[in-house]
Amino acid sequence: QLEFIAHATFLLRLDSGRSIVIDPYKAHEFNGRFDYPTFAPLCDFAVITHEHIDHAWLGDLRGNPVVVRQAWCDRELRISSVFAYHDAFGGTKFGGYVLMKVIEADGQRLCHLGDVGEPLSDAQIAALGHCDVAIVPIGGFYTIDAHAAHALATRLAARTTIPCHFKTPLCTLPIADATPFLRLAGTYTHIPHATYPIDSLPPGIVLLDDAFTPNKISALRAMGTGYVLVSLRAYAWCGTGYVLVSLRAYA
Repeated sequence: QLEFIAHATFLLRLDSGRSIVIDPYKAHEFNGRFDYPTFAPLCDFAVITHEHIDHAWLGDLRGNPVVVRQAWCDRELRISSVFAYHDAFGGTKFGGYVLMKVIEADGQRLCHLGDVGEPLSDAQIAALGHCDVAIVPIGGFYTIDAHAAHALATRLAARTTIPCHFKTPLCTLPIADATPFLRLAGTYTHIPHATYPIDSLPPGIVLLDDAFTPNKISALRAMGTGYVLVSLRAYAWCGTGYVLVSLRAYA
């Protein structure tokens, strides 16, 4: 079962009851531009794609989890890594490389691409293999942008592609919101925050609500800070604020 927490952080629960946190973030960083609250789950594994504070913070995790930076294998769970650069300049712009993760458990295969910042080669695509779920960054600047992410999702051809690492009311880093990627996708499914069995996720592009943003939008509206509450489940950044969109199509 898969839950989108925020940014690039996901919580995966296995049938055995063990749980895996992927790319845990540190709350309230980047001078207020990354304002997600503390996420402090009890977990068995912490899977890290790279050593940046919004992807590799272990300080709030409970349960003394096993930290997997490269690989893990036991009777129930297999985790492997595929190398990629963090940017299109050989890792010289944004701090080196990422180890994209492939997680296999309970008959399902999931890949998380971390902060991949370069177009992937055929060899990298082959190493990732066919996945039931691909988690792909789409916001640009620190990662591949919407066009590159859409092209990569097409090449990966996972049953379900989940975008991450984009602008929200709680993340105002210089990255795009989901709108450009969703426009390129054309059709997608937008579903509210919850924990979903991987094999029940719809096929195609699936936009998951994170665990915190809807409540934050309500709070900002109550404070009169300039955000316009239009839906707890769908909104788009227009450069000056969040504006009304459809649950199924961004305007």
